[in-house]
Amino acid sequence: QLSTTIEALNTLSGLHLQLIRDCPDVFAQANASGHFTNARNFIAVVGPKHSSEGKERAGFYAERIVLAATLYGLGTGWVAGSWDATAAAAHCSIDDDEELYLGITIGNPQEHMRHLSSAFESLSAAQRDHRDSISVEEAIPGMTPDELDSAPDYLIKGVRAALKAPSAMNRQPIRFSYDPQSGEVRASFAPEATGNHLFNDLGIAKLHFQIGAGGGTWQWGEGAPFIRA
Repeated sequence: QLSTTIEALNTLSGLHLQLIRDCPDVFAQANASGHFTNARNFIAVVGPKHSSEGKERAGFYAERIVLAATLYGLGTGWVAGSWDATAAAAHCSIDDDEELYLGITIGNPQEHMRHLSSAFESLSAAQRDHRDSISVEEAIPGMTPDELDSAPDYLIKGVRAALKAPSAMNRQPIRFSYDPQSGEVRASFAPEATGNHLFNDLGIAKLHFQIGAGGGTWQWGEGAPFIRA
């Protein structure tokens, strides 16, 4: 199921996402330190070299694999520094004009299995509360309380979904803006945002917003608009 999903998303995205299995050497140090336990499988997030749009697309489309894996009952985690990227690349198929952006661990985390063995509400609560989050008001800076109260439902639902999205070090660097005159929604980096994975975070946040909003299409790039369906 995952391989079929990945194949379809590669066709849509122009990326080179890959399911890599049974490679414990990639996570040897992280497993030994206790950061992971028995990690050995991952999604290789591979795309065009030196491409901001490629990294944004990677966040958007690879997060769809994360959500699909979650529906299959698996656990996942985006990986940037807590693995051996050189060893990971050796297990991948990477063309000369491509690079390995990031990885996504995939497996059956013990805490997920514990919650799955109890009520669904327990799992939902654990997923909802497992990381701190900024508020909707902070995610849409510049809007007054009255403007937020009168904002369209899809905007608030989209932002709330985006705030559930993973981001590097859980920094949540994406901010949204809404123009009530034109109805345009845009996604940009917070002024203080830094790091190597901002475009990846942008793609992930855009996907979550799109799902929460109930449809629509983003244009690529920072500050690009969301086209409401």
